[in-house]
Amino acid sequence: MGNTDELPEELDDNDRLMWEQLNAELEPLVDGGAYRQAIERLSAAIETMGDGDDTAAIRARVLARRGECWLDLDRGEEALDDARKAIELGNRDCATYGLAGWASFYLDKVGQAREYFDEAVSGDPDDVTLLTGRALVWMELEEYGKARSDLTHALHIEGETAELLGLRGETYMRMGDLQAAARDVKAAVELAPDEPEYALTLARLYLVRGETEEALEVIDAAVDDDDEELALEAILLRSHLHLLAAENAAARSDAIRASNLFPDEAFAFVQLAHVQLTEGNLTLAKTAAERAVLLDPSLSDAYMVRGAARQMAGDAEQAKQDFERASRAPVELPIFLLGPAHELADGAPMGLDASLLEMLADQAGSGDGGFDPSSFAEALGSGNAAGMPGGMNPMTMLDQIFDDSGNIRGPLKPIFNMAFKNAPKIMENLPPGLLGNFDKEELEQFDMSELSSEEIEERMREFYQMMKSGQSPFSPDDDDSGDDE
Repeated sequence: MGNTDELPEELDDNDRLMWEQLNAELEPLVDGGAYRQAIERLSAAIETMGDGDDTAAIRARVLARRGECWLDLDRGEEALDDARKAIELGNRDCATYGLAGWASFYLDKVGQAREYFDEAVSGDPDDVTLLTGRALVWMELEEYGKARSDLTHALHIEGETAELLGLRGETYMRMGDLQAAARDVKAAVELAPDEPEYALTLARLYLVRGETEEALEVIDAAVDDDDEELALEAILLRSHLHLLAAENAAARSDAIRASNLFPDEAFAFVQLAHVQLTEGNLTLAKTAAERAVLLDPSLSDAYMVRGAARQMAGDAEQAKQDFERASRAPVELPIFLLGPAHELADGAPMGLDASLLEMLADQAGSGDGGFDPSSFAEALGSGNAAGMPGGMNPMTMLDQIFDDSGNIRGPLKPIFNMAFKNAPKIMENLPPGLLGNFDKEELEQFDMSELSSEEIEERMREFYQMMKSGQSPFSPDDDDSGDDE
């Protein structure tokens, strides 16, 4: 932060002696974290000096030193006040300007912090702490190119450290440079494998790149962290990753763990409901979703999973009410899980959201390719199709999923790949009445769990085109019909 404890050259002999004695007393207090005791000693020293011009230089040094202790106690107002007084008394070195910069930053006075850091860095352009502080300010001001420049300069001076690389990785993330962000954060993980924050960030970056296996390989380091919020994000993200990998049991285990460790967190129960929906456990999904609604009645994700559970159970009217309630606010779980990386998702498999339906609505909001969320909701609630749960119209739904060329709309591809890989398990757990006019033996023909993404898309394209033409996708091939009689 600075070097206000160094011996200032402008002090006279008596002040120099006082400064040396004072720092000798402060050193064990500060090293032991006894900042309040250090502040008391510094305050006593200031009182004995009076406010004459002859003590201005030494008072400025003592005020700056006390400001550092205030900042160590997260008392930004007091720290900034002491720093300003020190500057007014003539203590205009880079360390005191840096102290004022950090205090202003912690108080969310970002523009003011930038001015102080500019003064500090101009005095010592190679001070890594000052460069880091100004880089954080640039990030808050969304001046990401300037933040990257300061951090790159700091790395040239300091060498590669996990902290600087992790921070520059986040800067690249904000700039939308996914490759550079992943490079820096991966290097930070290698330098500090026990630091969970870097592991979580790298897992998020892998996820938005569609590299689920790689994300699963690094996420474990963040799951058991003592930071509760970080641990919750990591556990729920790992649950989503397991779902993407069609590892439902592991996804369920993580979701249950999150709900047990964080019984007051609505997101944990949203994710648990999502997992139960994927496995076709409608009663358990509804129970978890209702718990999420109770914990946070404003969370749209909670209404969406409850609506999905109700729709699948045949309760179309209540499901429609939930979907309407969910549409009043944007979804939050993807942002919670992906943090700054959420802006890089752009149609990638993200963390998925509370349910397949929610992610469909979320992607629809981007206006991609004519996909209309209101039409999709209407398809779920309409009563035009016999034999479908809640009167769902399958062709209306399929028309929203596929474009005019019969291809799955871009942002929906990874979501449906996951869903179709899990289809056999979902069908196995569905009540017979929800299968409509199809039986399980027919649906087993469409087991896609072992297919690649390209093969899944081709199969679904064929399925859609047959449905569009009025031909049953379960009928025998024309070439084989009637030849054996």
